[in-house]
Amino acid sequence: MLYLHHSNQLEQLAQQFAQLQRENPLEPLAKEQVVVQNSGMGRWLSLQTAGYNGITANIRYLFPAEMTWELLRMVLAEVPEKDPCAPTMMRWRLFDIFLSEADEWPELARYLSGGAIAAWQLAAQVAKVFDQYLFFRPDWIREWESGKGASDDWQARLWWRVAGEQQLPHWVRLQERFAHALASIDPAVLPKRICFFSVPVLSPGYVQLLGKVAEYLDIHIYLMNPCADYWGDIESEKRKHKQQADVQDYFSVGNPLLASWGRQGRDFLDLLIEANADLDDVELFGEPDESTLLGRIQTDMLLLRMPDVMEWNAADTSIAFHACHSPMREAEVLYDQLLALFTAHPDVTPADVVIMTPDIDKYAPYLDAVFSSAPYPLPFSIADRSPGYAQSITNLCEHLLSIPQGRCDVESVLTLLEFEEVRARIGVDEAQVQQCRAWIRAVNIRWGTDAGMRPELGGANTPEHTWRYGLDRLLLGYAMPGEALFNGILPWNEVEGSQAEMLGRLQQVLEAVFELASWGRQTQSLAEWNRRFRYLLDAVVGDDAPLQAVWQALDNLEKTVTQAGFGQPLEWAVFQSALAEQLDKRSESDGFLGRGITCCALMPMRTVPFRFVALIGMNDGIYPRRDARASFDRMGQGIKRGDRLKRDEDRYLFLESILSARDWLYLSYVGQSPHDNSELPPSVLVSELMDYLERCAPDSREAFLTKHPLQAFSQKYLRGEKGLFTYNRFFQTSTSIEENPTPTLPLSREGVRGTDYCFTPPLIRGGWEGFLPPPDPAYRSLNLADLIRFYQNPARVFLKERFGLRLNEYAEELPVREPFGLEKFRERDVRDCIFQQLQQALPVSTAEPLLRAQGLLPHGKPGELVFRKEADVTEEFFNRIQPLAVWQRAPFSLTEGDFYLSGTLNKLDVTAGRTLYELGKLSYWNWLDAWLHHLALNTLPESICPHVTLIHTPEASYQLEPVSDAREQLKQLLAWYWQGLQAPLPFFPKSGLNLMEQKEPEVAKIMSTWEGSGNFAGECEKPEYRLLYRDSNPLETHEAEFLAIAHGVFGQMLSVRK
Repeated sequence: MLYLHHSNQLEQLAQQFAQLQRENPLEPLAKEQVVVQNSGMGRWLSLQTAGYNGITANIRYLFPAEMTWELLRMVLAEVPEKDPCAPTMMRWRLFDIFLSEADEWPELARYLSGGAIAAWQLAAQVAKVFDQYLFFRPDWIREWESGKGASDDWQARLWWRVAGEQQLPHWVRLQERFAHALASIDPAVLPKRICFFSVPVLSPGYVQLLGKVAEYLDIHIYLMNPCADYWGDIESEKRKHKQQADVQDYFSVGNPLLASWGRQGRDFLDLLIEANADLDDVELFGEPDESTLLGRIQTDMLLLRMPDVMEWNAADTSIAFHACHSPMREAEVLYDQLLALFTAHPDVTPADVVIMTPDIDKYAPYLDAVFSSAPYPLPFSIADRSPGYAQSITNLCEHLLSIPQGRCDVESVLTLLEFEEVRARIGVDEAQVQQCRAWIRAVNIRWGTDAGMRPELGGANTPEHTWRYGLDRLLLGYAMPGEALFNGILPWNEVEGSQAEMLGRLQQVLEAVFELASWGRQTQSLAEWNRRFRYLLDAVVGDDAPLQAVWQALDNLEKTVTQAGFGQPLEWAVFQSALAEQLDKRSESDGFLGRGITCCALMPMRTVPFRFVALIGMNDGIYPRRDARASFDRMGQGIKRGDRLKRDEDRYLFLESILSARDWLYLSYVGQSPHDNSELPPSVLVSELMDYLERCAPDSREAFLTKHPLQAFSQKYLRGEKGLFTYNRFFQTSTSIEENPTPTLPLSREGVRGTDYCFTPPLIRGGWEGFLPPPDPAYRSLNLADLIRFYQNPARVFLKERFGLRLNEYAEELPVREPFGLEKFRERDVRDCIFQQLQQALPVSTAEPLLRAQGLLPHGKPGELVFRKEADVTEEFFNRIQPLAVWQRAPFSLTEGDFYLSGTLNKLDVTAGRTLYELGKLSYWNWLDAWLHHLALNTLPESICPHVTLIHTPEASYQLEPVSDAREQLKQLLAWYWQGLQAPLPFFPKSGLNLMEQKEPEVAKIMSTWEGSGNFAGECEKPEYRLLYRDSNPLETHEAEFLAIAHGVFGQMLSVRK
C-alpha cells in the first residue's frame, strides 16, 4: 500500500513518522529503510524522532538512486553491486571509447581535438546527459537499443557502443524485467516498508516503480505540501497572460506565489496521484499565525487564496529585507540583527537560527570572520563548504596536483611551506619559513627545476635561476667559503650551525617536488599514478593521520576505474582532474545542525524548520540559477512534466524556505554598488515577495526594507536613522569621534613601557592625538646608531619601544622570472663584485662568471652588455679613487643636558676627513647615516680628523663641509627624538629629503613620493604609517611640523653639501 502523508509543516511529518515507528514497530534487528534527499535531512529526522520516542535506533538512510538499485538487486539476481551506467562509471567507459576510437566520431572532432583532457571533459558531459535520458527520456533509450535510432544520430550510435552492445544492466532495461520478476518474488526478500521523507521530486519512471512495489509492501511518502487544497491546475500570472484570450479563463492563479514558485512540487504531487489512484491520503496541515506578515503569507498559500489588504502593524518584524554594499556588510548587519533578536527575545537560542546562502563558499569566510571575532561571539557551525575550506590536506593535494602543469616558480613551490603538514615534516615554524624565503631570494632562484626543464617551457638552457642551481649554492656554501667558483657553482655560505639540518630536510621535500614536476610530461596507468602520488605525499607530509581522506579518495578512484573496465594509460592532466574531483566531494552532513547557529548552503531539502530563517546573498542573477545545458543535450528541446530544472528547483526551494520559518524570515542582498552607491536589484524571487507584501500591506516597503550604509562605522548608526544600530563597541566609539574627539581605544593590554599604569593611547581615524607619559629615563642614554635608526623610521621606533609592537612589512613576493636587464637595487651588488676583483689586481673579466653564478646578470647577450657597461663604470671609479686610504676609528661621546650620546666613528682619514665609498645610488638612509655621523665628527677635536666628510660614488663625489653648530643641531635632534617617544614624530625621511631638494619646498610637489605612483610604492605603505595615520595624509594634517623637522634634518645637511 502507498501512503501519502503531506503537510505544510515538516515537524508534523516527523511526528507522524515517529508515531509509525512507535505504533507499528519492525521486527527486532530489522532496519527502518528511509529515503532522504541528503544526509542533513536524515540527521534532523533522527533528532526529531528521538525527541518524540525517547530514542532513535536502527534507521538506515539512503538516497533515491541507492534505494532504486537495492530494490532492483533484491528482485533480480543478475544486477551487479554497482550501477554500471551511473555517471561516474559511464564517464570512464566513454573516455575509453573517445581515446581509442576518436576517428569514428567525426561529429565530436571539434570537442576531441584538445587531446586526452578534452576527451575526459567531454565524457563527463555526455555521461551526465545520458543519465538524464535514462530517468526522464526512457523512450529514447528503448528506441536506440531496439535499433530504431537514425544511423546518422551520433548519440544513438554512442549509446549502443557504450551500453547496448555490451548489454549493460541499466535502469530502463531492468525496470521492465523488474515488473515481471516482482510477481513471483518471495515477500520475505523485501523489507516490510520503505519511507520517503521529504523528497521533493522523483522521476516519472521512479514514481511508476513505487506504484508497482507498493502492491507488495508498504511505502510511506512524507511530503511537504504548501497547500491544503488541490492546486495542480494553477498557473502563474505570467504564464496565464501568455495563453490565448479564449482559454485564459480555464487557468486559475490561486495564490500568485504558489503559482510562480511551486511548479516542481505541483508536478510531483500530480505524478504521485495519477500513478497511484488508490493511495491512502493522510493530511497533517497546521494553521500558521495570521497576525504577522509571515504567517499571513503562509496561510494564503495554505488556503490557496489571493492576497488581500490586512491590518498591518508597523512594528511587525516577522519579515525583513536588508540591502547592503557587499557580502562582508551582509554578515556584519546580520550579526547585529541577531544580537538584537536575542536581546529582545531571551527564549530564542542560537540553535533556533539558520543562515542559508546560494554560495556558501563565498559567504563562509565573511560569516566566520564576523561571528568568530565579534565583541560578543556567537556559537555557529558552517556546513556544505568544499573540503578545501575545511581541510588543509585537501588544499595541499590540489596544490601538488597543479605543480606539473606549471613552471615550478619559487612562489608556487614555496606555497607548500604555508601548509602546517609540510612545515611539520621539515621541522620549521612560520618564522623559519621566512628564513627559507630569504635563502631563496639570496641565491636568486626564479623558476624551473633544472636547466633541462627550461627549454621545454620556452626558457634558455642555462642552470642559473633554477632550483637545482640554487640548492647547489646553498649546500656547497655550508661546506666551503663562497669566494671562488667550484665546478661553475658559487657557494653561498650564510647557512650556519643548526640551520644546515633544516636545509637538509627542506631539500628532501624539494627533491620529491622536482620529481613530481616531471610527471606532467608522462603517461602511466592509473595504478602507477596512484602509487607515485602516495609516495609523494609520504615524502612531503609523512604523518599518515591527516592523509586518511586522501587514501580513501585514491582507493575509490582506482576501484571505479577497475569496475568500469578502463585499462589505458593516462596523461597526468587526466589523473589530476579525476583525483581533484574525488577530493572535492563534500560531506553534506558536516556542520549541519551542529553547534549553535547553523550556516549552510541553500540546497534542496535543507529547509528544516527554524524559528529564525535568514537567506543572505539573494542577488540578482545568482538566484534562481539558470539552466545551462550542453549544446547536445536534447532534453532542452522540449520540457516535459517532471523534468528537473534548476530554475524551478530554486523557486520551490525558496517557497519551502518561507514555509520553514516559524517566527522570522530575514532576507539580505547586495542592493547598493560599493563603487557609486547605485541601486542594485535583488533576486527576482525577493522582488516578487516584496510585491506580494505590498498587496497585503500597501506602502509598507519602506518599513520592511532597510538600506545600510557602506561602512559599519557610519554616523547613521550612531544617530539611529531608519532603525540602524550596531552592537560593535569599536564602531560605536569610532563613530562618535567626529562629534567628540576624546574617546580612547586600548592598543596594548600590557600598558605602556616605562609607566606604572595601563594607558590607552588615543588612536582615532584622523590620526594620533595627544602625548604619552615620558618613557624611562634610561632612554636618554643612547648610541649614535640608535639615533640614526630612529630618524630612518620614527614611527617604527615609537611603536616598538612604547607598545612592543613590531609590524612586519608585507612579505614581498619573490620574483618568478629571470632578469632581462639589471634589476632594481642590484646595481650595487654587480659593481661590488667587479670592485673586489680590481682590488685583488685581477682582470675585470674575471667578475663576469662570478656574477652569472650569482644570477645577477641576464642570460646570453643582454647579460654581456649589462656587464660591460657596469664594468666600465666601476673600473673608472676604481681608478679615480686610487690610492685607497688607511682608515682609522675614533670614539665619540656627547653629554647634552640629561642626554648622553655615544658611538664610534669609522672610516676616518687623518688627512682628508671621513671618507665613504658607495657603489650605488645614494638613498635617504645613506644621507641620514652620513649626516648624523658628520655632526658627531664635528664635535671631535680637529686634531683627530678634519671636520669634512667625503662621499664618492661612480656618478659623482660629494663633500660635507664643517658645521660650526654641530652640538646645537644634535641637541635639537635629541629633543625631537624624545618627543618621538611620546607621540609619533611627523617626520618621513624619504619624502623629507625629496622636499628639501626642491628649489621651492612645497608639500604638494612631493606628494607622489608619499603616495606612490605607477609601479613604485609610496612611503605611506609602510605598516607603521598605515596604522598611525589611517584615513589621513600626515603631510597635510601635520604640514608645519613636517616642514620644520625636514628642514632641521635635511635642510641643514644640504646647506653644507657640495
